[in-house]
Amino acid sequence: MNKTKLHTFLPCDEIPDNCNFLLKKYQRGETFSNVNKETNYLVFCQEGEVHLTSNLFREKMLYSGEIMFLPRMADCQGEIWKETHVVIHTFNNTLCHPENCILRFLYSHAKKRDEDKSGIYCCKLPAHKVIIFFMESISQYLTDGTGDLLLWHLKHKELIRLFSCYYSPEELQAFFHPMIGEVVPFKNLVLSHYMKANDTQELADLCGYGVVTFRRIFKEEFGTSVYQWLLKKRSKHILYRLSFPYISFQEIIEEFNFTSPQQFNRFCKTNLGDSPTNLRKKHQSS
Repeated sequence: MNKTKLHTFLPCDEIPDNCNFLLKKYQRGETFSNVNKETNYLVFCQEGEVHLTSNLFREKMLYSGEIMFLPRMADCQGEIWKETHVVIHTFNNTLCHPENCILRFLYSHAKKRDEDKSGIYCCKLPAHKVIIFFMESISQYLTDGTGDLLLWHLKHKELIRLFSCYYSPEELQAFFHPMIGEVVPFKNLVLSHYMKANDTQELADLCGYGVVTFRRIFKEEFGTSVYQWLLKKRSKHILYRLSFPYISFQEIIEEFNFTSPQQFNRFCKTNLGDSPTNLRKKHQSS
C-alpha cells in the first residue's frame, strides 16, 4: 500500500494529557460526577442504570451497553438507580488541530456534516460489540493491576481508531461535537474553573484575566454579573447535595467553604428560601 495513503488511516502521534482508565462500581443510591472539569470523560456502562443531569443536557439515562462522552467543560451529576459498573476513560487535548489531533478522522470528514445539524450534541451511543470487547480487556488490565501510562496511551489511540471504524462520521460528529468545535472559548474557561472559585477575583485569576476585563467579557457572554452567576451556581449545587440524605451537612459545609453551620444556615435561608433541614425534608417528601 502507498505510504501516504497508509498514513491517512493510522492514528496520529499526539499523546493526550490526563490519559487514564478507571474501573468503578457504584451501589444503588450512590452518586456519580465528573470530578475533574478540566478533562474529557468517556464513560462505558458495563451494567446498571444511572440517572444523569448536566449543564449540556437536562436529563439522561445511561444504561448497560452504552457509552457517554462528557467534554471538559461539562458539569454532570448522576444518581445510581441500579448497581452499576463503569469503565471511565479520561483524556485531554490542549491543542486540537486538524493536522495532529487524535480525532483526525473527524476533522477529515468535517465537510460531510449537514450545516443545519452541526451544532447537535448527542452525548451517548450504543456501544458496538467491538467497543464492548475493548472495554472488557481494559477491565481485565485494571483488575490485574497491569495497566500503566504507556499502555493507556496505546489503548487511547486504539479506542479512537475503533470509533472511526465502527461508527459513521455523522454519529461521531454529534458525539464529539463539544470537543471538535472547541477553540478554548471564554465560556469553556469559566465552566472549567468556576467550581474552584469562591468569588469574582479568584475566577478571573483562574481564567487568566484581570478582574475588570473579566467582568466586562463575562457580562457580554453570560448576560449577568459574575457575582449573581456564581451565587446561582453555588445555590444549585448545594440544593442538589441536600437532596441526598446520606450526605451530611458538615460535608456540604466543608465542600463549599462555609465557616460555620450558622453561615451555612443563613445562606440557605437567604438563597434557597429555607433552612438546610427543611429543604432536605421537602425533597424527601416530594
